[in-house]
Amino acid sequence: MLRSLAQGLAQLHLHSTGSALSRVAARTLPVQELEAVIPAGYFIQARTTFVLKRKKKVELHKTTGKMRPFRARHYLYEMVEDTNVRKKDPVKVILTKPVEGLGSVGDVVEVKPHRARNHLLLPGLAVYASPENLEKYSNLIETSEIKDQPSSPFALRTAEQLSTRVISLSMNMKNPWQVEPWHVRVAFRKAGIIVPEEALTLPAKPITGPDLDLQDKEFLVKVKINDKEEANVRCRINHYSVNPRERIPWKAFHWEHVAEPIFPEEAEELDALARKNRHTRFPEQEEATM
Repeated sequence: MLRSLAQGLAQLHLHSTGSALSRVAARTLPVQELEAVIPAGYFIQARTTFVLKRKKKVELHKTTGKMRPFRARHYLYEMVEDTNVRKKDPVKVILTKPVEGLGSVGDVVEVKPHRARNHLLLPGLAVYASPENLEKYSNLIETSEIKDQPSSPFALRTAEQLSTRVISLSMNMKNPWQVEPWHVRVAFRKAGIIVPEEALTLPAKPITGPDLDLQDKEFLVKVKINDKEEANVRCRINHYSVNPRERIPWKAFHWEHVAEPIFPEEAEELDALARKNRHTRFPEQEEATM
């Protein structure tokens, strides 16, 4: 009886105090060992449905005669469906708080049942999109409690990703220049990031050159996202010459190394940005590995 129960609940893991029984062990352990693992009075509950059908049809019998008992062949079944592996339909929920990468307050989104229950409903970030809740939360977006919600589902993640980047500005080694927003915009574009000039805020003090003392030094640029969120990005000066013989030797993986700030007042913030990137190599770490 116990072995049949353990084999029938193949997807269930039985847990007792200080021990756990997997479905493989339940199939292979002798009955005596199973009884030792499962304490007396232990109840097993599984929210599982198996759809079965008989392999052999049950013969009809006369209503007036004696009922014939089932034979062994009548207890042979074929699996029709295991609800554990059935693809579950997505669940519609109403977000009561902004969820990064999913939506803002009041959005109705579809997610997998597991994510809906464990990551949205239980933490109190959403409610089921039932007709009653749709009516109850219809004016949620207009409430004053959500003024600080992100401008888009991916705004915060975009700001976080930008803050880990190092943008290299290639400036002329011969002709005079001053760093302007369009220089930074082009540098972002070369890095695969499209940023309009009006979204960029450069340091108040001008940066002029050519000046080899500025080579590989950093300054801070603020990027506005959707006219709301703001990301700080490290930008680095690199002098470039058309003549290959005059070019400064390329430093491999230069973005992984920390650099001196152009403006001392930005040193603390630039250091904090560098520490956000897990690939950054600090001098003390390189000395420890040598």
